[in-house]
Amino acid sequence: MNGRNSNSIIKRSLTLTDELAKKLNDAIKSGVYKPGDRLPTEPELCETYGVSRPVLREAISQLKSNGLVIPQQGRGVFVSETGHSASMRLDIPSIEDKQEVLQILELLMAVEVYSTGLAARCRTKKQLTTIKKALDKLIKAISDGEVANEEDLIFHAEIVKATNNRFILTLSSFLEENVRHAIRTARRNTSTSKDYNSIVIKEHEYIFLAIEEQNVENARLAAETHLQKAAERLMLIGTSQP
Repeated sequence: MNGRNSNSIIKRSLTLTDELAKKLNDAIKSGVYKPGDRLPTEPELCETYGVSRPVLREAISQLKSNGLVIPQQGRGVFVSETGHSASMRLDIPSIEDKQEVLQILELLMAVEVYSTGLAARCRTKKQLTTIKKALDKLIKAISDGEVANEEDLIFHAEIVKATNNRFILTLSSFLEENVRHAIRTARRNTSTSKDYNSIVIKEHEYIFLAIEEQNVENARLAAETHLQKAAERLMLIGTSQP
């Protein structure tokens, strides 16, 4: 699987990670990679599909969340012995379908708004410090003109951890891999102005402030506002991009 060919190379688009995840999913279902097989190495897969390592790793994360592959420390990534995805799954949302965007954001909002409020009530001082550090890194990255996808992921992940509810943590991790990456796509394609960056920073600061004050109502409101604005940004992509 080292060489490229016209059938395997993925066309560049707003959903490159999603396209790669689908191609790998199809390869597993068709038997190219069989249950128990170790997937080719990262350099080999990047060469085969013509993508970067960050894109590949996001795609592998999607497959992992669906139970299709199992990473093994020091050995690589293996196809699940069952050869099929876990019973719980979500179709990858298309940021070009407005109705689908709204529906998937409604799902995310139902979970994340409640989780943020729960984190405000249950967080420890140590967890608050960790969330603040994640916020500082996020603000710095955005202020430096970076997309800050990784920093955003860590910030929200630390908030979920502060709920101290392992079931919410599991569900949130699943939604992160299947849904929130679409919101990060929005930031990747709209973070072009200082005004935009300032707005995104304030949205996250409001969330942190409410958690710091242990104000459950304000925490939920801040999270809801952030997701509503994210939905608006996704709408802009759907109407402004070819």
